[in-house]
Amino acid sequence: MKKILLLMSLILCVAFKGLAQDKVKISGTVRDDKGEPLVGVQIIPQGATQSGGLTDLDGNFSLMVPKGVKQLNFTYVGFATHKVAINGATTLKVVMHESTSALDEVVVTGYGGKVRRNQVTNSISTVKKEMLSVGVYSNPAQALSGAVAGVRVTQTSGNPGAQPSIVIRGGTNLDGSGSPLYVIDGQLRDSMADINPEDIEDMQVLKDAGATAIYGARASNGVVLITTKSGKKGFSSLNVKVRTSWDFFNQANTFMDADRYIYWMRTAHQRIAETYPRYRDAMLKYLSGTTPFGTGNVYGKAAYNVMSYDAQNAQHAELLKKGWTLMNDPINEGKQLIYRGITPSHYAINTPAFSQDYNVSMQGGNDRGTYYAGIGYNNQEGLAVTSFYRRYNFLFNGSYKIKPWLKSISNFSFNRANWQSMPGSASDEQRYWGRAFSMAPTARYIDEDGNNLLGPTVSEGNHLYQPEKWQRFNQTDKFTMVQTLEANLGKHFTLKASANWLYSESYGESFTKDFLSNMLNNTRNTSRSSSAGFSRDWRQTYTATLNYNQTFGKHHVDALAGSEYLDVIDYGFDASGSGAPTDDYADLSLTTAEANKRFINSDHSEYRILSYFGRANYSYADKYLASAVFRYDGYSSLLGSNRWGFFPGISTGWVFTKEGWAKDKLPFLSFGKLRASFGINGNASGIGAYTLQGAYGSQGKYNGNVGFLISTLPNPGLRWEKTITREAGLDLGFLQNKLNVNLTYYNRLTSDKYADFSLTPTSGFSSIKNNNGEFRNQGIELEVSAKLLETKDWSWSAALNAGINKNTVVRLPDNGNKRNHQSATLVYTGGSHKNDQGNIVYDTDYVGGYQEGQEPGDIVLYRYMGIYRSDDEVPGDLVVETGQLNNLKMYGPKAYAALTDEQKKNALPIKAGDAIWKDINGDGKIDQYDREVIGKATPRVTGGFNTTLRYKNLQLYVRTDYALGHWVVDNSTAWIMGAAQGTYNTITLTEDSFTEQNKNAAYPRYLWGDLVGNYRRWSSLYAYRGDYLALRELSLSYSLPQHWAKKLFCQNITLSVTGQNLGYLSAATKTMTIPESSTGDGGYGQYPIPRKFILGLNVTF
Repeated sequence: MKKILLLMSLILCVAFKGLAQDKVKISGTVRDDKGEPLVGVQIIPQGATQSGGLTDLDGNFSLMVPKGVKQLNFTYVGFATHKVAINGATTLKVVMHESTSALDEVVVTGYGGKVRRNQVTNSISTVKKEMLSVGVYSNPAQALSGAVAGVRVTQTSGNPGAQPSIVIRGGTNLDGSGSPLYVIDGQLRDSMADINPEDIEDMQVLKDAGATAIYGARASNGVVLITTKSGKKGFSSLNVKVRTSWDFFNQANTFMDADRYIYWMRTAHQRIAETYPRYRDAMLKYLSGTTPFGTGNVYGKAAYNVMSYDAQNAQHAELLKKGWTLMNDPINEGKQLIYRGITPSHYAINTPAFSQDYNVSMQGGNDRGTYYAGIGYNNQEGLAVTSFYRRYNFLFNGSYKIKPWLKSISNFSFNRANWQSMPGSASDEQRYWGRAFSMAPTARYIDEDGNNLLGPTVSEGNHLYQPEKWQRFNQTDKFTMVQTLEANLGKHFTLKASANWLYSESYGESFTKDFLSNMLNNTRNTSRSSSAGFSRDWRQTYTATLNYNQTFGKHHVDALAGSEYLDVIDYGFDASGSGAPTDDYADLSLTTAEANKRFINSDHSEYRILSYFGRANYSYADKYLASAVFRYDGYSSLLGSNRWGFFPGISTGWVFTKEGWAKDKLPFLSFGKLRASFGINGNASGIGAYTLQGAYGSQGKYNGNVGFLISTLPNPGLRWEKTITREAGLDLGFLQNKLNVNLTYYNRLTSDKYADFSLTPTSGFSSIKNNNGEFRNQGIELEVSAKLLETKDWSWSAALNAGINKNTVVRLPDNGNKRNHQSATLVYTGGSHKNDQGNIVYDTDYVGGYQEGQEPGDIVLYRYMGIYRSDDEVPGDLVVETGQLNNLKMYGPKAYAALTDEQKKNALPIKAGDAIWKDINGDGKIDQYDREVIGKATPRVTGGFNTTLRYKNLQLYVRTDYALGHWVVDNSTAWIMGAAQGTYNTITLTEDSFTEQNKNAAYPRYLWGDLVGNYRRWSSLYAYRGDYLALRELSLSYSLPQHWAKKLFCQNITLSVTGQNLGYLSAATKTMTIPESSTGDGGYGQYPIPRKFILGLNVTF
């Protein structure tokens, strides 16, 4: 027995010695071209399918390599792959160079597919990491402005939790909207809300149907693929990133101080009283009443700090000692007013608002597994007082080799958000921002000792007074749990099976305590209303895929087949009540049980999607490329034979610079590729889980029994919207691929558009949704990236993108109208003809709205032509029929004189200082048809530009975005300068409005309530070209030299200072609307986007 054991030992020793002799130990260092060590460089022996090792913190490596291996391949993100011949050496010194080409980039194509950029046959754009990591964002979508050609990101609200609008290639809806599909680690999401930008490793935007067809019916508006961070083998790190920012309110115009406000308000009312007898008594009442500019206010009994001054009044003398001021009454010579002014915005705007963003992450791995864990906290104060947004994030991604052929991949994430968008005393966001500045600066918001007071009303008063009376709580929690098993079945097959669960819930609660509603009579609101709501979304996604990857000489095949099952269950519950007996408890059970004081509701729904999909990629010699995808979707929300839809896509590519003739014929080209694609997507958005099944509604009781009646018609015939996209592209590289240019043309047609079909009144229903309509997007996209400079100490790179898009309504439901128009406006064309009776008929046509063969988005306005500088300039017979207060008509001198006294009571004379409106047909009347198209509400061209300049460890980063070809209408300024509300403040531009002393003014007469429609009329007076260049980010950072960082036990330390949303270069910058407003109408109050000043510290251990 001992001899046998000894013999076996000798055999094993010889065997191991033989194995050891079959491998050679190779070690060395890897540095960049500046001499700095590179950490985590992957080293792959030639012919191996897996990494042989990674460099450590000092750039050192050591690995055992089989004797037959002649070459080692060194790969590192952002650097060109470096191939080193061994030639018998056991020690290597490797220098790697940053990649000069975007062609080395790896592109994610969905369901685990990856391909090098130079092999891509579709329109897939990568969002650079700098765009997500430089600024401070509560939502990653806020960072995408100008990031990708053909993708328009519209930010029209500065609310820290606001969700921007993202539209790819013009959208598939008639109004130019249409949200893309978001896929985050394989989980389908409705948005990127509550996602931590610091957890994102990769973001790709799939634009053409050749790529998006694999996602089928949900991808007609494009796909945004997000992959979160994971660990790396042989490398570990701990990263701490801290950023603080100060957010400043960006005010376009300056509002008047109290004395100028009083002057202009009193003269505006006096002007009405003197000119229009109909309003004389009302105006005098305002001037002498308890108004913000009236003389009828009594100290201690008024909501406004303005009164007639009485030199004999001891109280007035005392008030002058406490900050009150005297001024001459502008309409009563010899009399004075006493007033005290405030700045209303100080009681509504929190500027600068303070924001904090903290992130801690760790990652690492070895031969058996990898891990990444990150925790983040984002806390942003809003510009509206008491408002905020807080986000909490945790992410864990881990992988482990259970067996050499079997790997487990686990993902867990938790996202929580809490917010209060506006103070509880605000009625709504638009009204708040429309009036935060325009409230009368004589309002009594504080007393003489500086203590806060309510002011005139709750919603339009001092928002810093009694904010504790409105208790608001809003919270969302999202848990994502993903478990994947990946099995390598031999050399070429990989089987994946994953379970992806998303648990999302939302809870909101509000309680309004007993609060003061009128400070003059001490009236209190004691309703004590209380409400609560809860919703839960439970999404289960189960996916199985089989992948085949094989190379046959010059042929390479990568094929995928899979199936996916999605089940979505929603539950909701909400209740409200009022009449709680005390402020101490918000419980709904304590609200009164009186009739109509309580409300309760619940809802639930469930839908399912079953899908089969596949993809096959083929290349020959990396020169001839082809890809085909398909998806077969079944939706439970559709019915019968319409439930299933098949969506294919195909794309091809030809790398013509690999042809033998290319080097001689095209010596200036480093890379050239032609590509083309075709694909079909579907869409069933807007169709509820049970909508097409119809519904019954309760009709009350009859004879003790509840009756039911059909409330929604069944609609089994409705089918998918279908989108067909055709595309052709050209990708070029110059100067050894230091300059890359991508050019793409696309044509997308959406048919079977959902439209409401009108029914006869006898049916009992007004309409039913059907498939009727076609809509086309077509355009060109350009992407240019360049490495402009690359030396030991200097580097400079830049990227530009542009997208030109035109939307066209191809077909609409037949409604008997010309071009089947919907929501169009009838206007004069400027031409005329005689009818059969010999009478002149002015030609008209429909503009705007939706019309077959036309591009939607027309802005239709009255054309402002200037100001009448004197009464003599007013045409005698002119009649202005529309746009005035109370629909009163305006008349020129001759026409007005011809009216009877009774008619004049309902008429207004046109006076010097009034606006001149374009009479398009020249008939001496301004009516509803005297309007014309000013421009489009949607930009024709969008894009962005970014550049990075580095000198040694100092780096400057600049990012901009732009839009061209659209108009915006500034309703807010029109409303304010027109004194439309009647008592609110105005801006200093009003000083240049027409008066007898300022006949060359830039603006028409300033009158109470914009009586004659000089301002509030929907006109070109406040229409501006919306073309803009936005400076989104300007960042300067400095990384400490690595030998300094190592002394502090760190791999890297970077300090940064950043300016974010610094402003617009645009004709519309002095307006109260945001130039990127997508509707052309700025509304009557927009939450402005704040300017941010950010300090950052990024430390890696």
